[in-house]
Parts: sequence; C-alpha cells; structure tokens
Amino acid sequence: MATPEPHATRSPRPWLAAVLSGLVPGAGQLYARRYLRAALWFSPTLLVAVGVIPLISMQTSTLISTALSPSVLWAIYAANIAAAVWRVASSIDAYFVARPEGEASGAMAVAVGGAAVLLLIAAPHLVIGRYTYSTIELVDALFVTDGESTGEPIIPIGTDADIVPDPVTRYYDTHGVDPTSLRNLIFREGFGDPDAVAVWDEVVRTRTARSRVAPFPSYNERVGGGRITILFAGGDAGPGRGGLRTDAMMVASIDTTTGKAALFAFPRNMGSVPLPDKFSDAFVELEQRVFPPPPEPEPVEGEDPPPLPEWESCECFPEQLNALYPFTRRWTSSYPNDPDPGMAALRDVLSNLMGLRIDYYALIDMAAFVDLVDAIGGVDVYVLQPLQAEVSPPREGDPWAKVDVDVGWNHLTGPEALAYARARHGSSDYARMERQRCMVKAVAAQATPAKILRHFPAIVDAITGSVVTDIPLTFLPDLLEAAAQLDFNDIDTVGFTFSYWLPERDVLYHPIPDVDKIRSKVRRVLAGQSDPTSDAAVSDECEV
Repeated sequence: MATPEPHATRSPRPWLAAVLSGLVPGAGQLYARRYLRAALWFSPTLLVAVGVIPLISMQTSTLISTALSPSVLWAIYAANIAAAVWRVASSIDAYFVARPEGEASGAMAVAVGGAAVLLLIAAPHLVIGRYTYSTIELVDALFVTDGESTGEPIIPIGTDADIVPDPVTRYYDTHGVDPTSLRNLIFREGFGDPDAVAVWDEVVRTRTARSRVAPFPSYNERVGGGRITILFAGGDAGPGRGGLRTDAMMVASIDTTTGKAALFAFPRNMGSVPLPDKFSDAFVELEQRVFPPPPEPEPVEGEDPPPLPEWESCECFPEQLNALYPFTRRWTSSYPNDPDPGMAALRDVLSNLMGLRIDYYALIDMAAFVDLVDAIGGVDVYVLQPLQAEVSPPREGDPWAKVDVDVGWNHLTGPEALAYARARHGSSDYARMERQRCMVKAVAAQATPAKILRHFPAIVDAITGSVVTDIPLTFLPDLLEAAAQLDFNDIDTVGFTFSYWLPERDVLYHPIPDVDKIRSKVRRVLAGQSDPTSDAAVSDECEV
C-alpha cells in the first residue's frame, strides 16, 4: 500500500499579508509565519488595548470631560497620525516578508495594489482626524476653559455706537480710579477686606488687568439645586443692518433630576423692563431722552413760580428689550469675566424679570442658524397657519430667504427655516415668537446623537465663529448628561406675549411687563403646576 505524500506547504500571498497587517499591525507577519516580527509589530496595539481598560470603569461624565480637554484632543490627533503611519509601515513590511525571494511583481500591479491597501488603511484615520480636529475647533471657539483668557465677542456687531457707558467705568472715572484695575482685583480672594486694600496700589500700578482669567467653581457649586437654566438669543445681524440685536430671546430651564424642561420666550419689543440693582441707574440719560420730563408750567403774573415737576427714573431699560445688547456689549468693567458683556447684561436683566437665576447664555446669528439646520439635513415642523414670507439674507450676496408652507408637517431647509422663524409681514410678533419656540423644539428633537455624529464636522463648521457662550468646557459633560434626559414631547413652552403679562404700554407703545405675574408664572411652571384660569396657561403649542 502506497504511503500518501504529505501536502506541500502553501506559500503566503503577499497582498493578503499586506491587507491583514493593514487591518491589525503584525497580522500579516503572523500569516507569513514570522512570529517574532509579528509580535514586534503588534506590541503597540497591545499596549493601547491595555491602556484603554481603565477607561471602561470611568464614569461617563469623567470620560467625556477628559476627552474634551484640548491637550487630550491634540494628543488623540497626533496618536491617530502615528497609528496610520505604523499601520502603513506594518503593511509594507508584511508584503515583503511574505513575497518569495526572487519573485518580481509588475510595476502596475504594485501601484494598484498599494493604492488599494493604502486607501483601506487611511480611510478610518482620515475620518477620525476630521472629527478630532472639528472637536478641537469647537472647543477652542465655543467654550471657555478654566484659567484661559476670554476674548472679545465673536458675533459680528456692526457699527452701532455705544450710547450708554459702562456704569463701573463711569463710577471710577468720577472717583479718579483706574477702572481696569478691577479686572484683576475683583477676582482676588477677600475683595474689599484689608488684604485686598493692601494690594490695591500694586494692581493699579502694574496694570495687568487685561488677563481676565476665569476662576470657575465646580458644576454643583455653580448650578446647584438640581436645575440648570440657559438663555438662548438669536441675533439679527446681516446685510443692511446697523448691528446685532437679539430679536429672539428664550430661557430654557431643565430639572436635572427628572429631565423635565420649560421654555420661556420674551417679545423683542417689550419695553420698560426693570433693571437689576447693580446698574439700575445706568440708563438714566437715555431714559431722559426717550421719556423726557414734562415741560415747565407757564408762569402766572403776580403769582409765585410754580414748582418744577419732579422727574423720577423708572430704573428700567427705556428702549425695547432687543436693543439692550448693543447698548451694553462693551461693558467690560461691569463684566470682566464674560466673553460677551452684552449677553451677560441681558442675562441679568431677564434673570431679574423672571426671579430665576440664569446660569449660562448662548448667542447665535442668522447665518449660523441657517447652516446648522442644513447641517442636520433640514428640520420637520408642524405648521399651524399657512405662511408665505421672504426675509433678508443672512449673508451679503445670499438670496433672500423664502418660505411657502401650509398647515401640517413641512420639511424646511436652512433658509426656509430662517424665513419661517423671522417672518413678520402678515403675522404678529407674538405669532412669530410661537413659531420660534416651536422651531427650537423641532431642531433640538431632531438633533439626535446619531445625526449629530453623522454630520458633526458640518455642524462645527456651521457654528464656529458664529456662536458665543459662557459655558465652561469643564461643565460640558454634565450639560450633555442633563440634555440626554430631556423628553422633547414634554417641554412646557410659555410666551410672555398676551395682555395678561403685558397690560400697559409706554409712550413708544412698547408693552410693559407685569413683573409679579411673570415671576409667579415662572414659579408655577417650574413647580409643575398649570394655571387653567388664565388665558396664558402653559400650552402644548408645538407638535414635535
């Protein structure tokens, strides 16, 4: 009986070895039975895998916070490049160790095969690099980091003049003190006590006040109480406009324990809004121009001159509310630690009006809104009333934004969403505010994590340079965690638009808010109570 011949050992295929090492460095060498070489190429992958193990046990918020650190992001960016180079080198090595000695391959085959393998290796690294760099851009442009100097407002603000001087600057000019010294001293521990007084001369003399370093407390110290409240404002800067005004103003408040949220909106033309005590007299001169004192009475011959009529300040902002931003955007002495003093002033005014602490603010201009909606693939909104409208473009040279929608569900592009949210002709300011509230809910509801991830670079491109916020980077993980709990079908929306909230008018016919009613409503909504007896009860006005 003949003994069967042993099977001949099959030679490894060079291109298969190259592909295997392109996928996992060292796999091609292992396939070619070069075991020591395989171990050397695989060792960095093993070290990375071991290093990732501790991350699995980290809390999600800690992991996100660490990953969003600029230094960590740049390290990831560099490591991604190094990993790509290592995989390419391993693939090339595997090809040559698997190719039989003396065997020659055609130049065309090497070129085509090499390009295919290179594409296979490079594709994921290009994606990772793009997303990592987009995150770096977002973090650098949008969020404030601990100990980092804050910059000037990044929203285009036009050429409108600053009519109202900074109250802090005015006070210290009057008293002969360098106001910029406060930009250091106010953040030193013990301001106003003997220790602070002792360093006063040194601070004024050195004039190092432009640092504007931000000493942030922890998230729990800053927010506390299980609730976070953010002011969102939409700016109307664009072609043919003198500057930016906050035509859309909404305050979102989220219960971080239950995920229940409420959205409060304020009309742009609200007038005589009361001011916080710290700058209650800042607009007296403007007020005297807007609301001049009554004329002196005519003297009567033979009688004593009649007493001059008394003029009393309303301690309010005399213009309509959307004009507060341009009047206060250079109040850097009053708000030395804020990226945008104008938004900080608006935050404090609305906080005073609502009787509710507002933790952060975010301002977005029209162009960014259009790009953001387009970046997520458009937005679906439920239209309550048919609307045909055309509004000015967000950028110089762009066509006018148009919208033509009927009752029911409509899918809107970025320009259509802008026209829908901003249209006033044939509609009231209050109806426009309702559309804006519904638009915010619709965009938020459709910006799912999967959609954000898929369109992340486009979203970053849309908002970088067009959004300003004072949200510290270290708080972002907690904010994301709070946002993840939101039920977009259970958000109370309240518009302070009816005569119930605005019962009177000033001489410019601006509606004047009833502060007590507004504060009472805010308290009731946040406590989960409805008010069916009023014509301004919490309404389910949006279908999202």
